[in-house]
Amino acid sequence: MMKPLQMKCGIEYEYMLIDTEGEQAGCLRNFTNLDFQLIADLLEEKPGKLDNALAVGDLGIKNGYWYLEGDERFNPDGSFHQMAVKGVEIRTPPRGSVNEAIAVLKDIEHQLTLSLHKHKLGLAISGFNPELAEYHYEPPLNRWEKTLREQHPEYAASHISTLSYGPDINLSFSEMSIEKSLDVARKLTYYGPYIVPFSFSSPFSGGAQWQGLSKRTYERGGLRPTCKLFANASDKPDAPLSYTARIPSEHGRIEFKAFDAMPTPELLAACCYLLIGLCLDHQLEDRADYPDHHLYQRAAILGFSDDKICHTAIDIINKARIALIQHGEQQGAQSLSLLGNMLATRRTPSHDLIEHYQRSGQMYYTGGLAI
Repeated sequence: MMKPLQMKCGIEYEYMLIDTEGEQAGCLRNFTNLDFQLIADLLEEKPGKLDNALAVGDLGIKNGYWYLEGDERFNPDGSFHQMAVKGVEIRTPPRGSVNEAIAVLKDIEHQLTLSLHKHKLGLAISGFNPELAEYHYEPPLNRWEKTLREQHPEYAASHISTLSYGPDINLSFSEMSIEKSLDVARKLTYYGPYIVPFSFSSPFSGGAQWQGLSKRTYERGGLRPTCKLFANASDKPDAPLSYTARIPSEHGRIEFKAFDAMPTPELLAACCYLLIGLCLDHQLEDRADYPDHHLYQRAAILGFSDDKICHTAIDIINKARIALIQHGEQQGAQSLSLLGNMLATRRTPSHDLIEHYQRSGQMYYTGGLAI
């Protein structure tokens, strides 16, 4: 057995917001019916404000263990105006195992739920806003905002990201070089389309069932990076997937960004371990610098009913399991059985969500991961 690598895991997880009481109970709350400053004030009291292990955004909005997510809008002079709120995001500080990271996530989620409950609000989970088919800029983009989107691709995709929800899985390995970490990011970029169906949870759009299993993946797969590598400026490779670390603790962080929002902590844990297994694997040989949008769209529509996607995912799981066992991660290897069962039945969480909708009329899951 190989020497276990010292690893850290952090999770960012996006939720929708809903009304929990009164005639509007179950109503989704977002930029169509939610005032940014009002909800920002309601959620200002939060844990983690002084945690320097997490980067704070340029605007100071992303501080603490939870914050609002959405499309940031700016005045003509470039000063911040407001946010078109899509929901709320929790982020955990880095922890030494997947179980620790998920335990922290659930604890922060509990605190957030209590805070929201005071204002008759709650959390909901889906990979894409099931009621809206499009996000329109209101007011229209001004010249400064158009220039921003031309210069920074992450803003250019806001017409999709403002409607989509998913976790960012952050992994770092103290004994892994930056060169090896970049190789891992390229590997995850290539194999991303084959593993994202494990997370699919967005089979609805515009208030109706969509043509496939993941509206999020179909729209987002080629617009945003599958994976990023963060490195200190002095060590940052000149490569498409390489980004400058904003704080020292980000050095060596591998961030996987392509999963839909998973509905259970067990599935989230299994997908985290799958990524770790891929990071540790030495058998899978293909690499890519850019996501394959066509393959993501194929996966988004067909999921594991596509033979190539299913058979490749089986191979990926088998090799990830071997790598986990070699590094002493027996629990992680066992968690992959959940994913193996999905492959055996060729089902995704979207199949369950469709059945949930047929029973309840709801196109999303109410509550958080801890429910």
